[in-house]
Amino acid sequence: MSDYDIIIIGSGVGGTAVGALLASKNLNTLLIEKNEIIGGRCSTYEKDGFKIDVGVHSFARSNKGPLGKVLEMIGMESAIDWNILGPGESRWYYKGGFHGFPEDLRKFLPKEELMKLLSLITEVSKIKDTSTLDEIDVKSWLSQYTNNALIHRYFYMISGLYFVIPYHQVSTGEFIRCLTSLSKYQSVGYPKGGCISIPLAYVEGIKKMGGKILTKTTANKIVVEDGKAKGVELDNGEFISSNIVISNAGIKDTVNTLVGREHFENVFLQKVDNLLYSLSAITLKLALKKPITPYKMVVSFSSEDVEEYYSQMSKGKVPDEIDYFIPVPSNYHSTMAPKENQLLTAGTIVPRENFEKNKKEWIENSLNTLENVFPGISANLLWYDVTTPEDIDLMYGKQSAVVGIAQTNNQSGINRPSVALPIEGLYMVGGDAGGWGIGTELAATSAIECSNTILEKALSQK
Repeated sequence: MSDYDIIIIGSGVGGTAVGALLASKNLNTLLIEKNEIIGGRCSTYEKDGFKIDVGVHSFARSNKGPLGKVLEMIGMESAIDWNILGPGESRWYYKGGFHGFPEDLRKFLPKEELMKLLSLITEVSKIKDTSTLDEIDVKSWLSQYTNNALIHRYFYMISGLYFVIPYHQVSTGEFIRCLTSLSKYQSVGYPKGGCISIPLAYVEGIKKMGGKILTKTTANKIVVEDGKAKGVELDNGEFISSNIVISNAGIKDTVNTLVGREHFENVFLQKVDNLLYSLSAITLKLALKKPITPYKMVVSFSSEDVEEYYSQMSKGKVPDEIDYFIPVPSNYHSTMAPKENQLLTAGTIVPRENFEKNKKEWIENSLNTLENVFPGISANLLWYDVTTPEDIDLMYGKQSAVVGIAQTNNQSGINRPSVALPIEGLYMVGGDAGGWGIGTELAATSAIECSNTILEKALSQK
């Protein structure tokens, strides 16, 4: 008899969510995490009374999306206290002012281009099967309607916010699924206590259902015999048996390191080798002496041509004015910062290949950009932390990707890696297999899909 029904490697949103779902079905579940703190990219740390997310987050559908669906499925609907973004609480910063987008696009667009945009929105609302657009990129699809530079700049920014890749790589089907679901539910939000509240709630579910969590415990190897998963060997040599192993460690690391390439056929290995990850990011967390903005979320973008902006960045040039996604966690929940202070976070896409040699310039230009958006922020600064691609790679691997396997036009929908790997009893979960959605929602939908796949197979074998 096996030690556990389920062993999960990695405590990101995908790993903790699938653990809670399977534990709720009375499966004896063990979750292994190499770090002391759970959560992966969805972790939060404390510094001088500030609660700071490792990444930069607002959550697309909050309790109304898959993050809430997981809790609903395990009977813990109220486990997370969400604060939802209200009307007028977010703004786009463009050409020296704050604007409501897309409604304020009319200020900057000729009438005929505005009509093209409205026609596009109408067409999108009529789409019943988004999978038909999975294999066309957003830029190509958008160009069928308009070549207006500002509209393209806007869609480029949304693509970067959602998927951390440029719009000429993003799957249109994936883009429309995310955009329409976000518009439908109008529930962008942020959890009390920081983003770590999400995996903590799932961990509580695992424990409540009788499962076990081991932190500071590293899985050295997934043991496979005769084409079947048999369990996990820890770095101390201990073997823990299970006929079902779920990896939240990334598909490339799972295949190449944890399992070993010798257990897979060449056709599958070639597919894994060719998978592309999302781009990386630089993120700044700024502790402020006093509040400097009333908004909960700001998106700033320059008036530069989208092609020029991305081309120069890819070649290693640091933009003078940098596009930034800027959530203000302490405006969602006052407990995120000490009384009278404010916590502001900011993140932007950067290339991992040439970032480090320009790191100083990226930070300098980032602070200058934030000073332009929020005049006086520099004088109001207590301190700031910076997370770079190198930091992300050291913490999480996956080639310092922000999301995981990129949601490109040839890696979305049916072209996305399956949650079931071609070894009996071996599964993937998180941002590298299955699912759809923005960031953590992708991981949560992957967890739901993985759980359903395992349970359906178990039912069919009875």
